[in-house]
Amino acid sequence: MTDRFAGTFPSCFLRADGLRTATANERVVLSLLSRRGAASRAELARVTMLAPHSVGRLIEPLLDRGLVMEGTPEIAGRGKPGAPLRLNPDATFSVGISVMTDAVTLVLVDFAGAIRARASAPLEQSDFAAGARQIAAMIADAITEAGLDPARRLGIGCGVTGYFIGDGARLNPPTPLDSWALLPLDTLLAEALGGPVWVDNDGNVAAVGEAILGAGRTCPDFAYLYFAAGFGGGVVARGAPLRGASGNAGEFGSVLPEGWHQPNLENLRRHLATRGLVYDSLRVMLRDLDPIEPAVEEWLDLCAPSLNLVVSAVFGALDPEMIVLGGRLPPPLAERMIDRIRFTNPARRGHHRPEPRLVASTIGSDAAAIGAAMLPIRAAFFQ
Repeated sequence: MTDRFAGTFPSCFLRADGLRTATANERVVLSLLSRRGAASRAELARVTMLAPHSVGRLIEPLLDRGLVMEGTPEIAGRGKPGAPLRLNPDATFSVGISVMTDAVTLVLVDFAGAIRARASAPLEQSDFAAGARQIAAMIADAITEAGLDPARRLGIGCGVTGYFIGDGARLNPPTPLDSWALLPLDTLLAEALGGPVWVDNDGNVAAVGEAILGAGRTCPDFAYLYFAAGFGGGVVARGAPLRGASGNAGEFGSVLPEGWHQPNLENLRRHLATRGLVYDSLRVMLRDLDPIEPAVEEWLDLCAPSLNLVVSAVFGALDPEMIVLGGRLPPPLAERMIDRIRFTNPARRGHHRPEPRLVASTIGSDAAAIGAAMLPIRAAFFQ
C-alpha cells in the first residue's frame, strides 16, 4: 500500500520505489527506536514478534538510506553481543511553527527528536501575507544558524490557535488573528514557505508533542489541557491523536457554561491589571511573572471551579490515564493549579472510579511548536 502522504515529500525521502517513505513494518521499527532511543536487532524482534531474519531485512534498507545508524556491539547476557540501533538525527529535520495571538514560535526538530534551534518573536498581525513572510525569514535564519542542510528539510508543521470550521485547513481564530481566519492555510502557507505544510490547531499539536517527546512517552492514553490566550486542549488515545469528526476534539473550554471563568492566561493578565500589575502582552507577563504573587493566588482560586468541572467531564467521558496541564502555562503555576483540582467522583460500595494522574507538561511552553514539527516526521516515518 502506498503512503498517502508520499506525494508531498521531497523525492530524496522516498524509498527506491518512489511511492512511499516507509512501509508499515518499517514504521513499526522506526517508532520503537523513537520511543526507546536504542535497541538491538534481537530486542526489536522480541518486541515486534517478527522473525529475526525479517527484522534484518527491515533494518538493512533503513541503514542504507541513512535513517538508522548502528553502534558498537554491547554485551547483554549470554550470546553474541548486540549492536545498538538508533535513529540517525541528521537524516532529516522538520520545522514546527506555533502561531499565537501575540507571537510566533519556531523550532527545528531532527529525526531523533532533538531540538536543533528555537526562535520566538511578536507576530506581524495586521496582514496574513506579512506574517507568512516573517515566518519564512525566521525559518531561513534558524536553518542557517543551526548549520542544517536545507535540502534535508522534510516539511513544516503549523499549529494555529482556533477551531476548524469543517472545511479543510480553515480555522476560526480569536480576533487578533483576523487576517488568518477562514483561509486555506495549508495551501497558502505551502506557497509562502516553499514546502509541504501540515496545519492543526494548537491544542492538538501540543498533545502530539507531549505524546512523542514529553510525559506521553510512557502513557498512551491522556488528555492535554492547553493554556494560552485561550483554553483548549487535545486528546491522545493509544498513542495517537484523537482529532474528532472536524478536528476539534479537545476544545475543553466549550464545556464551561456561559458566565463561568475561562481559565486562560489572557484572563490572568487582565486580573493582574486590576491589582496594579500591568503587562503589555502575554509574552511579557510570562517572562516577568512571579508565580507566588498574591494576585496569582486569587486567580487560581477563581479558576478552580471551572477546572474541576472540565477535568471531571474529561474523566467521565474519556477515562484517560493522565491529564497534562501545559501550553504556555509555567510549570510552577501548573503545579499550584493541580493542588487545587478536585474530581467529581462519588463512591459506590466504598469504591471510587480510578482517577487519572494530573501532571505538568514536561516539554514546556514550546509544546505546540514541537508537536507541529513532529507532524511531517510522523506522517512520513512513524506510526
